[in-house]
Amino acid sequence: MTAATRRTQAQRSEATRAKILDATVQCLVERGYAETTTAEVLARADVPRGTLLHHFPTKVDLLAGAVQHVARKRLSGLGAELAAVPDGTDPIDAVIDVVWHHFSSPLFWAALELWNAARTDAELRDALVPVEKELFGVLHERSRALLEQAAPGDPRLGTVIQLSFEVLTGLAMTGIVSGDLAHRELLIRRWKRAAAVLLGRRAPDTLVERAPLRRAE
Repeated sequence: MTAATRRTQAQRSEATRAKILDATVQCLVERGYAETTTAEVLARADVPRGTLLHHFPTKVDLLAGAVQHVARKRLSGLGAELAAVPDGTDPIDAVIDVVWHHFSSPLFWAALELWNAARTDAELRDALVPVEKELFGVLHERSRALLEQAAPGDPRLGTVIQLSFEVLTGLAMTGIVSGDLAHRELLIRRWKRAAAVLLGRRAPDTLVERAPLRRAE
């Protein structure tokens, strides 16, 4: 067997694995964690049961693989968006917009299903925690690199970046039940102002939007 043949087999195997994991992510988004069963994934991936079991012998193996698959896709998408921020764009607004766009995407909902399940599933949590730490660590570094273009070495950057992640995560989660897009957009605008105030780039009295003065009749 030649090296070229072995590479082809490896590529085919990786493609099949990715197909199964894509089907798992799709199922998490559309059906939720509880209904992401082996049978449902098999139907969506359209592969023989033996093939799935070869790559993922147990459901825990499948979900652990999904954790890593989702993380890679999230990091790839976020990294590409941060790298593509046009010159002259306000870096604070850019970071918040990119992260918020991600938190409104199907990949985030898949991750959220896994986070929720990990609360009571120790095996899934053990697979999830190190991957999420790595993902947010890399995202933090890339966000900081963008913000440091305007404020090299500013010791406040780390705190503002972390708070941005937490604020936007919370907004995404409360949005599941509220569905009030206009209110979320208002809060995002206010957080952009708050972040700029924390970094000393806006005066504190500009934080709250003021209603326009009404003209006298």
